[in-house]
Amino acid sequence: MKISRTAIKTICLMLTFTAVLMLSGCTSYDNFRRTFIDKETEDSNVIYVGVFEPESGQYKNVGKEEIKGIQLAHSMYSNVKGVRVELVRIDTESDTNTAKAAIESLIKLNPVAIIGSAEEANSMIAAEEARKAKIPMITPSASNPLITENNPYAFRACITYDQRGTGLAEYTIKELSAKKVAIITIQNDSTQEKMRSAFKTRLRKEGKKSGPEVVLDESIGIDEFNMVKLAKQIQKSGAEVVFSPIGLEKADLLYQQIEKRNMTNIRFLGNQEWLTEDFLKMKEKHPQIKISFTSDNVLNSGGTAETGFTAETQRFLVKYANRYGQRDIPTQNTVLGYDAYMITINAINNARSLKPTDIRDALADTKDLRCATGVFNFDQDGNPVRRVNISTVRDGKLVSAYVTKSKTKADSMKKIEH
Repeated sequence: MKISRTAIKTICLMLTFTAVLMLSGCTSYDNFRRTFIDKETEDSNVIYVGVFEPESGQYKNVGKEEIKGIQLAHSMYSNVKGVRVELVRIDTESDTNTAKAAIESLIKLNPVAIIGSAEEANSMIAAEEARKAKIPMITPSASNPLITENNPYAFRACITYDQRGTGLAEYTIKELSAKKVAIITIQNDSTQEKMRSAFKTRLRKEGKKSGPEVVLDESIGIDEFNMVKLAKQIQKSGAEVVFSPIGLEKADLLYQQIEKRNMTNIRFLGNQEWLTEDFLKMKEKHPQIKISFTSDNVLNSGGTAETGFTAETQRFLVKYANRYGQRDIPTQNTVLGYDAYMITINAINNARSLKPTDIRDALADTKDLRCATGVFNFDQDGNPVRRVNISTVRDGKLVSAYVTKSKTKADSMKKIEH
């Protein structure tokens, strides 16, 4: 029996489809059909933006939070330059092996840009593949400097840990007017070391003008915390502010010892990991303990926007409530996903053409773009040059504490290693 050319073509396409699914585990049939089967009749006035996020596995919750923000922004801004923008999602499965195949499959779908991922390691994998393919990529929340350094096609919406450290130092100096500061971090924790180094550098610069004195500087092994001894050291030092971006369990134990010694006038500084439901629930057990931490969230507990944000912040809040309901509070991952899409769509609109290389150039040229978390510009490595938002808990509610007066810049890897 003679097989027609159409039948042969269909069989080949289905074999290709099966291979793609085996590689990615998540490319939808609709995406495949649009790209391959319907290629000849496809609407030429459509472009695709890839979404490379974990929708299963260990990091699925973070991935889904970012996708909510991306989808919200897309529902508001899905047409640009007379063409329709469609999202093509692919699941990293929170696994580096799957992520490699997934990003390769996504690139074969010819997106003009890629958003993702919520994971540090998989963002690094995606950034390298995007560089090879010359497709711009922006991660909403992965802050490892290696993702963007020496990669002209990689960008990020979040600030880096060294920027957070710099912001907390300005807050300590300008808002708290502290004279004595203690620093407590965990050994061999690269993120804490980046924050610590930047925090100390900013304090030293201010020290030339009678800035705060570092009266205690401890880097402790993760299994060597003696909270009784540590609390005594803090008390003896006379510190008014303690920079201590430690985790929930250790913070809980330290706060207990601080309360026993009636040292509740001290303020503890941490990072955005403190802005979690579990940490804030633990903090409820220590109502007298004062904490402040870096935050990209745009909300106070009362559902109103923090100070220092933009008109796009309010637009985001209204549209989010309409889409997901008044009781659904957006996380900082959600708003960073929203901003990552906003930055991308702005670049597409400003690009010389719809070619990925021209969109990359427009991304790099982003100037004073007002998004939900603030105003965006990028440095030479694709990192945002941003003011730092700092939140606190007051009377059991999350409120804005401070927005830095000066914009912060990410340190290069060479400077960090030095």
